[in-house]
Amino acid sequence: MKFPRHLFNGDCNFLFYNPELWQPEGGPYRAAAIHCYVGQIAASGIDTLLVNPNTQVAWYPSPKQENVFTGYRRGDRRFIARIASANAALPRAMVGQYIDVMTELFDHCLDLSESGVDWLAECARACRAHRLTPWLSYRMNATHFSGAPNSPVNCRLFREARYRLSGRPPGARRKADPAWVGLNYACAPVRDYMFEMIREGVEDYDYAGLELDWLRHPLCVEAPASQRDTDAITAWIADLRTLTRAQRKSYPLGLRVPGNFGYLRSIGLDVPALAQRGLIDFVTFSNYWQTPWSMPLDALRRELGPDVRVYGGMEGAPNWLPAIAPALTTPPAYQKLQLAGDSAITDATAGPARAAVRGTRYLPASAPLLRGNAAGKLVLGVDGLEQFNFFVTDQVRVPGQRADYRALRGLADLGALRGTEKHYAFNTASGHNHEWWDAPMALPAKIPAGQSRTFRLPMCAEPPRTRLQLIVQVIAAKPASARSLGVSVNGGGPVFSRRPARDLLFACGPYRRHVPEHAAWNFRPSVTALRDGWNEIAVHNCGAQPLRLIGLELAVKISRHATS
Repeated sequence: MKFPRHLFNGDCNFLFYNPELWQPEGGPYRAAAIHCYVGQIAASGIDTLLVNPNTQVAWYPSPKQENVFTGYRRGDRRFIARIASANAALPRAMVGQYIDVMTELFDHCLDLSESGVDWLAECARACRAHRLTPWLSYRMNATHFSGAPNSPVNCRLFREARYRLSGRPPGARRKADPAWVGLNYACAPVRDYMFEMIREGVEDYDYAGLELDWLRHPLCVEAPASQRDTDAITAWIADLRTLTRAQRKSYPLGLRVPGNFGYLRSIGLDVPALAQRGLIDFVTFSNYWQTPWSMPLDALRRELGPDVRVYGGMEGAPNWLPAIAPALTTPPAYQKLQLAGDSAITDATAGPARAAVRGTRYLPASAPLLRGNAAGKLVLGVDGLEQFNFFVTDQVRVPGQRADYRALRGLADLGALRGTEKHYAFNTASGHNHEWWDAPMALPAKIPAGQSRTFRLPMCAEPPRTRLQLIVQVIAAKPASARSLGVSVNGGGPVFSRRPARDLLFACGPYRRHVPEHAAWNFRPSVTALRDGWNEIAVHNCGAQPLRLIGLELAVKISRHATS
C-alpha cells in the first residue's frame, strides 16, 4: 500500500470561510470555488486532502443522516441563534457577530445545494481532477456545541442524558465542563449511529482513506474505562476496518490522537493494541490547537511497531506567547471570535485598554515556523506530516496575515529543509483542560538563582560552510536581568554574550514585537552545535535573583557573513 507524505486536513466548513479568496468575483457560491481551493492545495505540493464532513451531525446535504441544514432557510438568524446558544465558550458580546458569520456560511452552503451540488462529493471530484488523493476524516466526539444538547448542531441521541458523558474532567470537583460533555461510546446506539454516518461516507462518496479524529475531542467512554468498554471500542473499530476493506483493499484506516497512550487507554482507546491487531494503518499525533514541538514521535513509533505509519501533526498556533502587531490600530475582531474563550486571547486582551494591538501568532503565516516545526518531526523519522487548521489563518481575517500555501511545497522533504531559515519554539501552557492529553508544556518555568534548566527539542543539523547563524532567544517576565544569564546547546560551553531584543526572531504576519511585560535577549551559539534529532538547550541563571522563563525560541537565519 503506497502511503502519502503530506496531508492537509480541512474541517466541515473550510471551503466556505473565505469566499473572497476562492470566488473573488462574488455572487452565489459555485462549485468552481471548491476547485479553486483544491487547486491551490495541489499547487502547494500536498498529496492528500482529508475532508471532515461532520460534528455530531453531517455538515453536507446527506440524504440518509441527520444533517445540520435540516430546517434552515436562507438568512434564518433564529436558526443560527440556536447554534450559537450551544457554543458555551462564546462570550455574550460576540453572539451577534457569530450569528452574522454563520448565517453567511450557511447561505454559501445553500447556494451549492440549491444548484444541485453536494460539496462533499464535489470536493472528491476536485481532488481527482487535481491529482490529489481524497480521504475522509470524521470527528469522533466534537464538543464545540455541547452547551445546549437540543441545538440542531447536535444529534438526537445527545439530547438524552444516558448517551452523554458526565463532563467532569479527571480529578475535578467542580460542575461539568461542556468541553468534556461528549457522546458516550460505551452505549451501543452511539456506536451504531456513528458507524452509519461513516458508512455513508465510505460507500456513497469517492474517497480513498478514513481517519478517525479522536483529537477533536479526546473523549470516548467515562474514565477510567473498563475492559468491557475498551473491548467494545476495539470491536467497533474492527467493524470499520471490515467496512473499508469491503470498499477496496487499499483503503487506509487510521487515527488522529494526542501522543498520550495512557490517557487514551483511560477513555477506552488502546492504540498499541489496535496496531498489534492490524486494525489501523496510520496514526497522526498532535496537540489541541497548539502545534507540538517536543512530541516524542520516535518513542511513539517504537510502541506502535513497524507496520503503522506515523504522521507528525502541525496545528494552527506555534504556542501561546502573546505578541504585538505595531501596524494594527484595532484588535482583529474575527481572531477574537474564532478563539473565543481561549486563554491566548484572554491573555492578549486582559487588563486595561492598551495602545498596542496584541494577539496570538499563527503557524501557517510564517514560513520559518513551518520549516522549523516540520524539520523537528522529520528528524524523528515520521512518515509524513498532517496540516490541521491551516486555513484558520485566513479565516480570522487579520490584516497583514495570510496562510503561506507556497511554504508547504517541499515541507515534507528534510533534505530540502536543510540550509533554509527556520524558527523553532517551545510549547507554553494555556491553562485549559486539554493539557490533560497534550504533550507536556515546557514553559513557563522558574529558574532559581544559581541554577540551570535544560529543555529538549528535536531539530535538524545544518550543512557545513553555510551562511547560517543560530540565535537563541530567552524571554522572561519583568523584572528580569540578563547580567549573569547564559545559554548552551548540546552541552557546549555557555554563551553569556547577548543583546536585548524588542522583536520576535521572525515576524509572523503583523505580529513582530514582544509585549511590554516581557524582556527578551538574543544569544548566538554556533550553528554547528545543532544535530539531527533531540537537542538540549540549557538556560543558566548565574545571577542573584530567580528568573521566570516565559518563552524559549531559536532561529536559524542567513547571515551576511559566512559562519563556521
